[in-house]
Amino acid sequence: MGHKVSPYALRLGINEYWKSRWFFTKNYKVYLEADFTIRKIINEMFRKTGIVDVVIERKDPEHCKVIIKTARPGVLIGREGQKLKKLQNKIELKLKEIFSKNKLPQPATEIIVEEVKKPTSYASYLAQLAAIDIEKNKSPRAVMKKIIERAKQNKEILGIKIRVSGRLGGANIHRSEMITWGRMPLSKLRAKIDYAFEEALTKYGIIGVKVWLYKGDTEEIKEDLDIKEKE
Repeated sequence: MGHKVSPYALRLGINEYWKSRWFFTKNYKVYLEADFTIRKIINEMFRKTGIVDVVIERKDPEHCKVIIKTARPGVLIGREGQKLKKLQNKIELKLKEIFSKNKLPQPATEIIVEEVKKPTSYASYLAQLAAIDIEKNKSPRAVMKKIIERAKQNKEILGIKIRVSGRLGGANIHRSEMITWGRMPLSKLRAKIDYAFEEALTKYGIIGVKVWLYKGDTEEIKEDLDIKEKE
């Protein structure tokens, strides 16, 4: 049996950095639960709406900054900021339950929406597009070819691999299909590999979509870059 490791987790400290940027030895599990709750609420409210990344920063226990990177900021913010306010209220309500249960002061939560200029250079965005098309009963192989063509138009991408698994086309037996283009050095730690997984909900069941993007190699360690910027 193969031992599969997430390309992101494998490259932490090499060319990737943590998506939750804080560390408190005291009450660690409470803040970890809070991070999980924040991400869960965002995914539930804005599923497949172009969100490519969510970064949570805590400089101290009293403040929390949530940075949402999205290709469609208008959908996330809403008319006159109504959807963003609704998201803020829902997050604060859930966090109040968590921190009051543990008898801790609730940190002030700040939500920042950042627009992504080149969404096709993110695996999560391409995986969302593929899942949306599969949910519309389009042929999985045709959807994969369409995603490959989109990726080819981006000069940053040197290779792509896309894999779909499930009851493809309503078949009774589970099967998988995969298409690759360009290079994909998954075992090379210096390689910048962007990976994403998305689920397509069809009338035959759930179909999983996995996308890998290869964006070249890096010679510098990510943590060293962050230290230099702070200095």
